[in-house]
Formats: sequence, C-alpha cells, structure tokens
Amino acid sequence: MGRDRDITIGLNNLRLKLRAAGLALEGLRWRIIEPFWNPEGFDFQCDDHDKLLNMAMRNRRFAPNDVGLPNYDPWREAGVKSVGFSERGVYNYLHLDIATDPAERRGLCRVYVAPEDWGKWRSAIDGPPSYLHNEVYIVIARRLAALGINIADHIETMFDVGGTTLDGITFSPRAYRRLADAVAEARRANGKTFIEGKSTSSPDAIDLSFLATSGRGFREIAWRDGASARLDFNALHLALSPLRCNVHIDEFGVVIGGPDGQMSLSPNALHHIANELLLKTIVKEFLSDKFGISPWYIDHLFVELPNASNGFLRYGFGIEAQPWRSVKITASYTCGIGDEHDCRKMFSLVKHF
Repeated sequence: MGRDRDITIGLNNLRLKLRAAGLALEGLRWRIIEPFWNPEGFDFQCDDHDKLLNMAMRNRRFAPNDVGLPNYDPWREAGVKSVGFSERGVYNYLHLDIATDPAERRGLCRVYVAPEDWGKWRSAIDGPPSYLHNEVYIVIARRLAALGINIADHIETMFDVGGTTLDGITFSPRAYRRLADAVAEARRANGKTFIEGKSTSSPDAIDLSFLATSGRGFREIAWRDGASARLDFNALHLALSPLRCNVHIDEFGVVIGGPDGQMSLSPNALHHIANELLLKTIVKEFLSDKFGISPWYIDHLFVELPNASNGFLRYGFGIEAQPWRSVKITASYTCGIGDEHDCRKMFSLVKHF
C-alpha cells in the first residue's frame, strides 16, 4: 500500500509540474498507461494528442529535443517515431514525447523528469538550427526561394528532415494561413506555379493524384510550350495543415501545363504512382512501422515504368546508390514494351563535374 501511495504521489507531482510549465493535461482526454523510474515518468494515452502537440509547439518554455531515455529506451527499441520537447534553461527539466506513428500508436505519449546530471537544456533556439546545413533542406529551400517563398520564415518547429528530397522536410508552420497563401499566390511569368487539389464529390484525374496528401495539397505545374516541351521534370509537392506540413520534390512531376493554359496529368504519372507513391512512400512506411526495416534500403530501390527518361518504352526494377554527391551508381533489369525478348541487365556509373 505504501509503495502504491508513493507512486500515486509521484505521478500527481509530475502532472502538477506539467501544469506549472504550461502543459496542463486537465481538459484533455488522457489516461496513464504505465509509470517508470530512473528517470521518473509515465507513458500515457492522449486522445487529444493534436491539442497536446499544439500546446507544446506554442509553449516558449519548451523547445524540440530528440533526447531518449538513458541506458535503455523501450520506445527506440520498438522503433516508435516521435517528436520530443524539453523544458528550457532549468535543471531536472521536463521532457515530453508524442508518438507520430499511425494507427495503433496514435496518441501514445510519455513525460519524464530529466536527471539533474543532464544539466540545463539549451535548445537550438539559442543558436542557428542545425537543419540549415542539411543538404535535403538546402535543395528544397533553394527551390522554393526561386519561386519567391522563403521557407525559413514559415518554420516554427522542424520535426524531420528526410534522407532524400522525396521524403522532404516536415515541420509545424509559424502561420499556416500565411504559408498557404504564399504558395497559392506564387506566380511564374507564363502562369501560376501550383495547382491545388480539390475536395469534391466528383474529382477530376488531377484531384485523384492528391488522395495520399494529408491536409491542403499543392503540386508544382510544369509549363511546357511547343517544340521546347520536355517531360523529364521533377516538381515540388506540398501538404499543408495548421499543425504539420511536408514539402518534398517528386522526381517525376504529375501536372503539366500547355501553351493554351490547360492542365492535365503528365505521361509520367503512372511511373510516379508506382515508384514514388507506392514503393518509396507507402511500402517504405509500412515496412518501417511494422517490421522496423530502415527506410535506407527502400530509398535505394526503384521501380521503372514507362516515363520520359526511357522514352516511354521500358519497364523494370533496379537498385541505385550515390556514395558521393557527384557520383551515382545504378544497376537495373528492364524490358521493352511490345518485344518480350528485349530484356536487358544494365549497370551505369555517372560522374558529375
């Protein structure tokens, strides 16, 4: 009885510390799952996890921190993806983790008190964010800057910078409406820059390409005119919402604009769906979530369907690697359309100077 009473008191004290720090759980739908010690804390289920995430992002006493439990961390052993926030500038600071995994882990959270020997948490807010030097972020930021959008002005908290530009960057927006308006209003000399997916009862073919987009979706339009038309292009793809945004670059664009101002699906759309949407997004996330397989492996595989780079004449699969920024190695097995004997094993090494 005495031990149970001590546990109850400890958990209540931790809850009161959260309230004092501006993260009150009262008013949210939550329940304790399991307490733990060294450090002292507890796992809990929060059905209002989006509200809790928003509270943590807006609380100036906290800043993003990907610290894990010392010695043994069951979340990391189980491959739980999460975003973390630590209390700034105090000893025995509070740390909150909110799982970002889908389905069965949705709403899983934990909070604990950092040991005193961890010192005070000095966040990235105290200096330039480390992601500013990440190559994936740099490529995406430059691409947006060319369209008049300074993405650094719109990032409140960076959640994740992916391993490739296809994964992109995921962050909370500083002002969602301002970012969405900037994207919607971006213009090129020959027409608008992005097309937005519509939520209607009778979507057209382009709208269907947004089915896997969370939030408000925008795809970059590739404007082509007459004899100069080229279909081997990539394109920005943005998924925006008040709590979480993702910006990445599709290797093969989905929307093409013609000289008459009309827009349609690119002939590359089928390749994009198979390689970038199914394999490198849906399958990659499933294998990572269910079996703990590193996304690195899927990032180096590819499926090839008819597209501009093969003249819309081949299909197959392969593996690719880029050991250095200027070197790309590819091994593939492809077959020609209409000729069942025209199958090839190919190896290439490309060096950019």
